[in-house]
Amino acid sequence: MNKLLICLLISVFSTSAYATCTATVDLWGNTRYNCGGTSGTLTRDVLGTVRDSRTGTTYRTDVLGTTRGSDGSSWRTDVLGTTRYNDGTSSSVDVFGNTRFSDGTVCSTNVLGTMTCR
Repeated sequence: MNKLLICLLISVFSTSAYATCTATVDLWGNTRYNCGGTSGTLTRDVLGTVRDSRTGTTYRTDVLGTTRGSDGSSWRTDVLGTTRYNDGTSSSVDVFGNTRFSDGTVCSTNVLGTMTCR
């Protein structure tokens, strides 16, 4: 599953609900996330569309690399590895492998593959 999509969803939940969020990938490649009691699953179909089971939002990536959500969200990663979102925020991966967002959210993945954002 697209790590940036997971980070974006978790970032939105963690900053709005002030909760710790986690995400794990199951055997079928689906990503299950939980943010302060709010949970959902991200699944990818054969056409590459990702669907969020909680909101029903779908995400597709076009040929230029821009990912667009059915809720109006969009983001693109530049050649330097910085991802810019249409809400004015950005994120990048630091030397330790943590994803740092411009709003202060930090996401990291442990050895078991569970992503945690705070």
